[in-house]
Amino acid sequence: SIGLFTIVMFIATSAFLSVVNLDRKSRSIRIASDNLNVSLEDISRRIKTGYSYYCGTLPDGAAFNATRDCTPGGESTMYFTDQNGERVKYTLDGLTHAIMRSVGSEPPIRATSPEISIDGLKFFASGSTVAPDSTQPMVVIIIDGSLGVAPSGTSFKIQTTVSQRAYDN
Repeated sequence: SIGLFTIVMFIATSAFLSVVNLDRKSRSIRIASDNLNVSLEDISRRIKTGYSYYCGTLPDGAAFNATRDCTPGGESTMYFTDQNGERVKYTLDGLTHAIMRSVGSEPPIRATSPEISIDGLKFFASGSTVAPDSTQPMVVIIIDGSLGVAPSGTSFKIQTTVSQRAYDN
């Protein structure tokens, strides 16, 4: 009876530890997912209230408020002027697998948490080079990556569309 009790307790303990481990993993994925949602909402809000969208790498000597729609394949770098008049840049850092944000002349900072690995970032801006009130500028953002540490990380692909909310003059 002691041997049978030991076997039953071993199986029950193993099952309990498996449940605890799965709970930890699901909690870390949920936290990373929440962090990704907050980052994407922040990016969307800044783009929505911004103007003068510029897709791609800004050439040396380009005007502060230069505008350019994205190429058909999208771009991994986007510039725009935020509601405070500061030039903002979002880009994918291939070394850290993070979305980086820089505002004005400040050094870039991570816009996504370290638990999130971003493998692809594409911006598709349209209507940014058309005269005001003829086409509403909008930006499509596509992000793909994984939550958590590979190989057990959960992969994702997110797409969102943001339209400019500038006041009419």
